[in-house]
Amino acid sequence: MDSTPPVAVPSPYRNRRGWLVAFGVIEILMGCAFLLMILSSAFVFLGPATAKMPSGAMPTGPMSPRVIMILVGLQYGLLAAIFITAGIGSIRCKNWARILMLVVSGLWLVCGLFGTLMMAFIFPTIMRQQPRHVAPGIQHAIMAGMIVFMTLLMVLLPAMFLFFYSRKSVRATCLGQKGAQVKTSVGGGTSAPGLPVPLVILGAWQALGAFSLFAIMFMRVTLVFGVILHGAAAILVLLTYSVLSGYAAWAIFQQKLIGWKIALFFAGFGAINMLVSYVRYPELLQLFREAGYTDQTLRIYEQFPQLLSVFWVGMIVVMTALIILLLYTRKFFPTEEQA
Repeated sequence: MDSTPPVAVPSPYRNRRGWLVAFGVIEILMGCAFLLMILSSAFVFLGPATAKMPSGAMPTGPMSPRVIMILVGLQYGLLAAIFITAGIGSIRCKNWARILMLVVSGLWLVCGLFGTLMMAFIFPTIMRQQPRHVAPGIQHAIMAGMIVFMTLLMVLLPAMFLFFYSRKSVRATCLGQKGAQVKTSVGGGTSAPGLPVPLVILGAWQALGAFSLFAIMFMRVTLVFGVILHGAAAILVLLTYSVLSGYAAWAIFQQKLIGWKIALFFAGFGAINMLVSYVRYPELLQLFREAGYTDQTLRIYEQFPQLLSVFWVGMIVVMTALIILLLYTRKFFPTEEQA
């Protein structure tokens, strides 16, 4: 019997540990920047300048400085936690950090594309409303600078993260660090252990829905099939959606079919709800007015009607992408007999 030990086959991909460390440091620095933004926002909304303002000049209710600060703190705090956690994982060459950054950078890129397009539509109107003594050349330079800045920060930067963490050499480095072996199929393809990336994206999307309950802090209103619900009814709907979305996220991460079914139900419900609401309220301003939006917010939409078109287009694109993702990820779940 041959007792010769097996010879380790070298990986066909280059080791990217150095690059993983570099990207991890960048992510940690970005997380620290979000923490600084929390401090600066607290100074703006709760600082001495705000305290000296007359009581009648301060907004109250859902748009009070304290409520806005809570929203800003939650948003930036969550982003800081995500980037710092992903950065530490990237430095340690963990595969879960690679998958997390794929999800984050993908969502970041999609939002960045919409944000940049919105800026390109809205910013010319903003510049036209500036005082006449501002030279047209300066206006064009400011507009070009803002669009370039948005493109760099919201499009090129997430595209760079997405490109790096999707490389096969980075994946092989992360799997090699955790001691995992990549199985080779008959056709020459590979299948990595762990949760597939599309399922991570779907689960993360459902997990975001679990935070919908925080909307109650700002406006206790929701829309169901063209009917605007206020107060306790809106809270009940948002609470139900939040709980079911959280459960669906957990089930998807466990690859349980019930999670996929709940996500499919919400996608179909959302599509029908959007269609019925559009038929009943073809003019979004009327919908916002009946929903209780402030006059100041309504004036913003009146000055920039492009936002209304972007809103509907964005909803259609997001809903279509979600349905495609759901149909694609069905193959990762067991059938009824196997569940």
